[in-house]
This record gives sequence, structure tokens and C-alpha cells, in this order.
Amino acid sequence: MNYKYAFFLALGFAMLLLDSNAQTPLLSGHIYDSQTRQPLAGAVIQTLNKEPLTKTDSRGYFEVSKALAMPEVKVTLQGYISQIVGISQAISELNIQLEADGIYLNEVRVGSYNGNKSNKETAGAVAVITTRDISRGTGVSLQPALNAIPGVRMEQSTLSEARISIRGNGVRSSFGIRNVKVYVNEIPVTEADGTTRIEALDINSIGRAEVIKGPASSIYGAGTAGVINFQLQRSPYQEQSLEVSGLTGAYGLNRLATTYRNGGDKVNSYVSYGWHEYDGYRQHSNDMRRFMTGNFQLFPSDKRIISLLINRTTQHSQIPGALTQAEYDADPLQANATNLDKAAARYQNWTRIGVGQQYLFNEHFSNQTSVFTYFYDLDHPLPYAYIRNTYQSYGGRTRFSYNPDFAHFATRFTVGAEYNQGLTKGSQYVNNKGVEGAINSTIDYQNTQYSLFYQSETSLSAHTLLTLGISFNSLNYDVHDYLKPSQTGVKKFNPEATPRLALSHHFSDALSLHGSISSGFSPPSSSEIKNIDGSINPSLQAEKAINYEVNAKGNLFKSRLAYDLALFKMDMKGELIGQSVAQGITIYNNSGKTSHNGVELALSYQGLKAEDGKFISMLRPFAALTYADFKFKDYKTLNAQNEVTAIYDGNPLTGIAPWVLNAGLDIETTNGIYFYGSYFYSDKLSLNDANTAQHPAYSVVNAKLGYKKRIARQFEINLYAGLDNMLNEKYSSIVSLNAVGFGAVAPAYFNPSPGRNGYGGLNFKWLF
Repeated sequence: MNYKYAFFLALGFAMLLLDSNAQTPLLSGHIYDSQTRQPLAGAVIQTLNKEPLTKTDSRGYFEVSKALAMPEVKVTLQGYISQIVGISQAISELNIQLEADGIYLNEVRVGSYNGNKSNKETAGAVAVITTRDISRGTGVSLQPALNAIPGVRMEQSTLSEARISIRGNGVRSSFGIRNVKVYVNEIPVTEADGTTRIEALDINSIGRAEVIKGPASSIYGAGTAGVINFQLQRSPYQEQSLEVSGLTGAYGLNRLATTYRNGGDKVNSYVSYGWHEYDGYRQHSNDMRRFMTGNFQLFPSDKRIISLLINRTTQHSQIPGALTQAEYDADPLQANATNLDKAAARYQNWTRIGVGQQYLFNEHFSNQTSVFTYFYDLDHPLPYAYIRNTYQSYGGRTRFSYNPDFAHFATRFTVGAEYNQGLTKGSQYVNNKGVEGAINSTIDYQNTQYSLFYQSETSLSAHTLLTLGISFNSLNYDVHDYLKPSQTGVKKFNPEATPRLALSHHFSDALSLHGSISSGFSPPSSSEIKNIDGSINPSLQAEKAINYEVNAKGNLFKSRLAYDLALFKMDMKGELIGQSVAQGITIYNNSGKTSHNGVELALSYQGLKAEDGKFISMLRPFAALTYADFKFKDYKTLNAQNEVTAIYDGNPLTGIAPWVLNAGLDIETTNGIYFYGSYFYSDKLSLNDANTAQHPAYSVVNAKLGYKKRIARQFEINLYAGLDNMLNEKYSSIVSLNAVGFGAVAPAYFNPSPGRNGYGGLNFKWLF
């Protein structure tokens, strides 16, 4: 009898064990967006014979319980590049990372507004840039990629200076980037006073960028123009490689870089070191950069992702300066005489360190937090002074997301905060032909900015989403003048509450319709708060904007044609109007109102694609069209005594081209040959508020031809050559708006852009 009991007990235990084994997945893991680290729901895991195995859930998690006959599976998701994943018995928990497809950008999941929805489903004007877009040019400037987005304008004539504007906001910046909030891996690049310089970014290390057009202050704080979220490259999943790349071109352009990649399940590593030098096409325009970037991602558990960013950049750039109309016509290659005499240049070293964590407490509650420190030293001879600065900042950003799984009107809540404190220690000297002379000032600026934000996303129906958001923002500048103690003080801005409301409805794959109302603000920078005598202007406050927008996005003709249409009306008030009162001295007042009405259309058509089985694996024409009806509504300039000196009501907005078109054609073949061509047209634009000077319309044509091929599974080469400004157009990409000529000298508006110029390069990758 005991043997019988033992037999049935053993049989029952064996059956329980077999049942347990049946329930235990043979393979499981998560699938993430390789750049934003957001989980990807709906990704299909299938055999190489296209037999479906499973799908990822809302957390990006999947399980495969079926025994696999092959050592590889295929992962597919619309909007992402399909990937073959090797399976090893040693690793049963995978952390697969998919790369966004640079062609089907309407389907890419975007992290903007913390939504993790496809671009097509996201309420608001959001554009995505991938490595494909950046690689369409030389890779030393973001200008071609950003200018391919309707409503976005990057102006850059020499590598020493860049200005980015979105829907006209930021175009009046006299140096650097204003009104646009910029992040890298969730770490603010924008300083606490709203100033941004992107020269420290190695363009070749950028994996993706999401551009929000229009005020996004409800979740990102200050910035009436919008937000640019850069994500540095991460290594492709299951790739371990070493790449060496070289580039040479006209006007002494040379670049060398080495990149190590390792995309594992527990650690993803990307390390790059690069150097470039550019003699420049103008006199006194040499530019040298050294970049070191480390971007690491760790997966210690299925609930936690830790990221680490280390970036070090050195810039030595000569500044040729702007030319008058007569100088521009006579010899556009010459430098401004004063810049040449004063050896104007920018010598700067940047260091940025950031640590971030994504943590999933449970399927309803998660957090994403990053902390950072950022510092630089600046040696900056200018035509009117010699500046030496050191800057150091620290801060962080955190956001909590909670989905209580309501039975009706499902809602996800997000709350968070951002803090940024920066200390600038600056000294200004007389510039004696590029050498410091007598000291004029020694000033410390301690700038502190923080914001608290809230957002809720409520599903009113299966296809309708209501988004409500608001943020509370505070900013103050603490100024300490050591040589003139009477000018020491604190500038505290009025707290700003910025709401946003958005409603979206997904009708079908052919149409998603969105409407939104959002507000934003942009405070003056710490260099713009002074009166003519150097004292702090107590009445100066932030510019404010309210934006009304309707978007239509979708795919037509069996998803071959993607479109994105936006109509917007943005009203600005309290705009900062600068008035030059002496060389190097500009005072500002809140004395402007402007109206920004516009239409933006982006089109992309897949004439041929890889699935068609043709020799040409991709044939993609595309176009981006912008119409801007931007005008001064109540706009006047004031002198030092706050007396009205001029009224410009009704004039077109300075520096804005009414029509801008960017069109192109991408061709790729099955044997590795590719061609990228683009055409850029800019309408004429006003150079000053009075509209008495204009830059004429111009067109620029660029082309690139290359050959990219993997050889013997271990090596990959990319050989290419290109020609920019093929028509040898004479134009000035970046212009000095409202330039003032002192004495008998005419205003210097023009910073000439390069004429026809070529380049060529080779990338060689060794796959371990």
C-alpha cells in the first residue's frame, strides 16, 4: 500500500513539475525604443518563417513558452526597423532595443509630452529627426536636418555660431539660441537664464531628436518657441563593433572619429572620440573641435534602467563678423575689419555629466529621474571687449506617472519637477588686439530656475484623448558686481503658470485630428536685464505667448504617403525689444506685440520600398512647406528714457521669410548604392524692423552619392562624396538683424555662406 501511495505521489509530483515547466517561459524580456528608452507595446516576435510567437504588452514585456527550433527570431513593429535577434541558452531574459525607421516617422513612438504614443497619435506639432536625416549631409552641422522640418529654421554661416528659431521665435537672438528649450538625454542644455549653445554637441553622436513646435511650457518650463529633445546614439542591439570614420572637404575641412559600440542585454555602451578642423571659406573663420562622448545604459533588473552620460568638448573658433552691403558685394570672403583687428574668437571647454534612472514600481506606477552637472570655461575676445567666464551648474528633472486603470475614462497622471541652478563668474576687459587690457567689470550671476508640472491624459473613447497640463515656474537672477557694488541686486521674475489643453481623435490610419491651446513664456537672459547705466531693470518681465493649433496627420495609399499638416495662430505680448545705444550695449524693454499665423505641411512618399523586391529598394521624394504670416501688432522701440523712438505696427516680422520650401529625393539600391538630393528655397526677408533693408530670396541645392555595404558579415564600409550649394548661390544664412552702424559706417547685416563646395568620406566598421 505504501508503494502505491509513493507511486501516485511521484506521478502527481511529476505532472505538477511538467505543468510548471509548461507555464515557465523559455524566453522573455522587454522591447524598448533604442533612443528614448520607452517600452514598445504591440511589437511582434515571430520566427524567421513569419510564424507569430507573441506580442509585447503595454509595458513592452513579452513571453515565449514555445520551444524554438531556430537560434533566431524576428522582431517587427510599424515605424521601426525590423530586427533579427539571436537566441542563446545562456540568456533567457532579453532587453531588445529597436531603432526608429527614418522613413515611417508618423509611426515612431515619441516621448514628447510624456505620451509614448506614435507621432500620428500625439496631439501637437512634433517632428522627429533620425541618424538618416543627419547623415544626408556632411554630419558637421544640424542645419540640413532641422531646415527639413516645416516651421523650424537653423541659420548658420560659419561653424562658430548657430541660431535656431521655431515659428519665428528665437530669430531675434543676437547670440546663441533663445526661446528654445534644449535637452540631451533628459538633461537640460539650456542654461538657467534661457541661453543655449549647441556647439558642444557632437553631431555624429546624435541618435535622434524630437522637436516640439510651439509653446510647451506646461511640461518643459520656459520657452515660447518650443523644445528640442536630443538623444545621443545607443549601440544597436547585439552589436559589438569598432568604427573609424574620416571626412575631408573644401576650405580645409577634415574630421576623424573612432566609435566603440556594444549593445548587450545588461549593458549598452557607446563611446566616441572625434576631432575636426575647418580652415573656413572666409578670412579669420578657422574652427577646431574635439569631442569625447560616453553614453551608457544598464539593465540591472526588469524594473530598472540606469543611464550615464559623459561629454567633453573643446572649441576654438575664430569669428569673422558681419559685413555691410558694400563689403558683401565687393568681397564676401573678407572678415569684418574690427573682428580681425580685435582677433574675435571663442575658446571654450565644456563638460557635462548626467545620471538617470527609469524605475517601474508596478504596472501602474513609474518614475524617470535624471541629475546632472554642467560646467565650462570661456575665453572670448570680441570687437568691443575681452570676456573671460567660468560657468558651473547642477540640477535635475523627475516625473512620476500613474495609471489607476479606471474602468471608464482611463486616465494617466504625470507630475514632476525640474531644477537648474547656474553660477557664472565673468570678467570683462578692454580688448587690445586680442589681448586683455584694463579690467572693466567683474560680475557674478547666480541664476536659479525651477518648475513644477502636472499632466493628465484621459481616454474619452477608444479613439479620443483629452490632455490637460499646467506648470508653475519660478526664476531669479542674483547679480554681484564687485567693481560697482551699487549695481549689485536680485532680479526676481513674476511666477508663471502655463496651462495646455489638447484634444485628439484617431479616425483611421488615414486621419488623426488634433486641436490644442497652449501658453508659454520666455524670460530675458541675465545679459538682457541691465539698464544703460548697468543697473538692473526692475520692470522687465518675461515674454508671453498663447498658441491655438489644429493638426491633421495620417498615411494614405496603403501607407506609402505620409502627411502632417498644421495650422496655427500664436499671439505674443511683452516681447523684448532691443535698442542699440552704443557699440556692445543694448537695452531691452517689454514693448512689443506680434501675431504669428502660419501653415506647415510635411509630405513623404514611398515610391518604392524593400518589400517591393526591386533593384531600387527605396525611392522616397519628400517636401516640407512653410507659410508664415507674421506681423508686428503693437510694436515700438524706446530709448534710455523710455521715450518712443519708432512705431512698426503692421510691418512683417523681421528676419522671417514668408515662404520656405525644402524638398528632396532619397534613393537606395539593393547593392548598397545610395543618393540623397535636396533643394532649399527661402523667400526674401526683412533685415530691420523698419523694413528698409532686405535679404533677397535664394535657393540651395545639395547632393550626396555613396556606397554602403557589409562584407563577409564582419566588416561594413560606407564610402561617399557630396556637393553642397551646387548652383553656387550667393546668400547669407545667418543675418545680424537690426544691425546699427555707428558714426559714418553702414549697418553690417551679412554673414556670407559658403559657395559651391565638395566633400568626401569613408566609414569603416569592424563587427566583432
